[in-house]
Amino acid sequence: MQITTVRIAVEADIARVRQVADRVATELGLERFARTRSVTACLELSRNALQYAGGGRVTFRAFADGTQTWLGVSVSDQGPGIPDRAQKLSGRAVLGGGTGLGGEGMGLGLRGVKRIADRFDLQTGSEGTVIEIGFRLSIPVKGLAERVARVGDVLLTLEKTDPVAELSRQNRDLAQVIAEQELLINEVHHRTGNNLALIISFIQLSRRGAQSAETKQVLSELDMRVHSVARVHQDLQRAQQSDQVELLPFLKSVSGHAMEAFTSDDRDIEIKVSGAPILVRSNVAIDLGLIAGELITNAFKHAFKNRETGVISVALEEDGRKESVGAYTLVVSDDGVGLADGTDKPERPDSLGWRMIRSMAARHGGVIETNGTAGFRTEIAFPKELAIQDEDENDADDGDDGD
Repeated sequence: MQITTVRIAVEADIARVRQVADRVATELGLERFARTRSVTACLELSRNALQYAGGGRVTFRAFADGTQTWLGVSVSDQGPGIPDRAQKLSGRAVLGGGTGLGGEGMGLGLRGVKRIADRFDLQTGSEGTVIEIGFRLSIPVKGLAERVARVGDVLLTLEKTDPVAELSRQNRDLAQVIAEQELLINEVHHRTGNNLALIISFIQLSRRGAQSAETKQVLSELDMRVHSVARVHQDLQRAQQSDQVELLPFLKSVSGHAMEAFTSDDRDIEIKVSGAPILVRSNVAIDLGLIAGELITNAFKHAFKNRETGVISVALEEDGRKESVGAYTLVVSDDGVGLADGTDKPERPDSLGWRMIRSMAARHGGVIETNGTAGFRTEIAFPKELAIQDEDENDADDGDDGD
């Protein structure tokens, strides 16, 4: 007959195990010394489960074996198992240095728990460990069910009135939610990375098999766009931050991939990247990476006609005053042919690339300016909100100026 189960996920749950073990032992009529032995054994195994296996469960039950009644306690985990099981339970194990449910432990150790319990059974393997201990009761078999029901009522009252128990429950629930969210996020990251890699592979295979130059060009542009998104995803995973990317290294990566995609044996175009180191949200990095990629693509396509060499510059400029639009400016320029007199500014056409550039710039408050008199230069000025602001700087901005 099961009495109750206590989940172990945080340190506060150990206090809960102590309370429940003591109350169960008292209500089932264990004498003081036997009660102390049972509580001590429960605490030792619970601490080991938390420390070496990351948590587990402690289940209390009462049962009859012939004419003898028992208090049974099961402590289980899903840890790596106990190595050298036989030695840890033998007389060769050192008191105070025995093993827990998942590794070398403190306190009584397994040998100590085995000695103070009336029953002891251990099952361990790579999928986890289950330890069953038992203590003899003096309750008649016929009266055991009634006594277990009484214990259940007492524990229910304890949980309702004890603030420590409520705090333990809340912490345990919170820990479980966080663990589940982390598992889900890791799985999403893993699948996203695999899917992006698969898409890139399909694009590259299609590009190599394409016959027309126009098709190859379109697939090269698509390849670079997907690579920009994939690089942000990789940076976020490596940094293990929720939503932050260093923008300058990311722009260097985008530029490097553009070099690989568009440089050929008969043309040598150099891309230079420089600027201020700022931290941005992932959505900002994706948009600015795509903007830079589109502008670099346009330069490769239009700036160096009948030329074998050229330079494209990508710069992230910072205005120290941080006032309104212009706090940060993304500049992509080239030393190519520029625009002929009377040519419409390219930021107005309805091409897919420029529509995307205008939309993404506007999303972050950017203002676009172009100049085609000496090569071609695109400047997109963004407000200070583009970057993740330093907390010390925000505190200084929020401070009073005084009278």
